Amino acid sequence: MKHARIGLVLATAGFMSLTTALPGLAPEIQAQDHGNPDSFWRASAYLWWANIDGFNYLGDTEVTVGDTTSLHASFAGDLRVGKGRFRGIARFSTTSLKNQGTVDGPGIPDGSQVNYDFSWTMAELSAAWQVGRFDSSQAFLLHGGLRYVHQGQTLLDGPAPGETTESWIEPVVGAEYFTEMGGPFWVSVDGDIGGVLFGSEFAWRAGAELGVNVHGPVHLTLAYDYLQTEYGTKESDYRWDEGVSQGWFFGLVIKD
Repeated sequence: MKHARIGLVLATAGFMSLTTALPGLAPEIQAQDHGNPDSFWRASAYLWWANIDGFNYLGDTEVTVGDTTSLHASFAGDLRVGKGRFRGIARFSTTSLKNQGTVDGPGIPDGSQVNYDFSWTMAELSAAWQVGRFDSSQAFLLHGGLRYVHQGQTLLDGPAPGETTESWIEPVVGAEYFTEMGGPFWVSVDGDIGGVLFGSEFAWRAGAELGVNVHGPVHLTLAYDYLQTEYGTKESDYRWDEGVSQGWFFGLVIKD
């Protein structure tokens, strides 16, 4: 991950330089989506520099999924609509990874390699409520909903070629904290847990986002997100073990 870390440091430095150089930065954030008694909406689009790691079990075959040298560009989106303390949230993200990994299983020689094409798509619907002080400069929200997960694995060659897909729905509950940092800058930190009752065995996520208001309702953001998932059922031969998706998000946010 050495080259990826260097790239992330440069990207972060470039983002901060851009926000200080842009003309016309608003003295305060416009179109507040916290502490707003009226109707509001917020739409976000992100370029996701994603990284995937985990062990993928297809029946008796185990494939090591991951890339230790580079991150891969993927996409994500976030739409929030609400009034007062309440908001509905829809999230979407998708990423994929083509690489070569170790494959193990009955009759497969030790150290065998396989070229694979692994994809991971998620969509989430949830409702959130701003609790405590009803303020625009800082806010604490609780949210809960459902997350849809779709994974696909294609083994392109090697001793066990084949294609498998798996989908599940899981409950998600979490919290988010937002605060203005002064001037045009703001920060939010959030996390959630999922699964357990149905869907995955357990999933947890943590993330943070730094935003800057560049003009009116337009904001640029830099975010980091980490999600770990354990999935496996008795009814399916598919399993995702120690599975992680993480990475940096470069976003454009419109608030109104």
